[in-house]
Amino acid sequence: MRDVQPTLERRIHPRIRVRIQSQLSTPAGKVPGHLLDLSASGAYVGTPRTLPIGTGVHLSISRGQARNPLELDAEVVRVGDPREGRISGLGLRFVGLSPLETELLQAMITGAE
Repeated sequence: MRDVQPTLERRIHPRIRVRIQSQLSTPAGKVPGHLLDLSASGAYVGTPRTLPIGTGVHLSISRGQARNPLELDAEVVRVGDPREGRISGLGLRFVGLSPLETELLQAMITGAE
């Protein structure tokens, strides 16, 4: 019998579940998707396209028709594969956020809670 070790949560910032239209700009072009979870340090985007871990992307998050989208730079840190029981998509870590981007992101998280 195999010992099962509990996995430790490595996230510093709590994440919230969302469903927000988004788009990734990648080296291979634009990829539509839906944000499925969001935190101050990253997000998970549901999309059938995969990218290698470490790929830099630009994430555009819809904030509704009356507002410009929130534009953030990110890096792929995880790839979700349905064959492993995960939702197809990409785990992203935000990089190089400005104070304004951080403030807008936090407002979006607070508003979705």
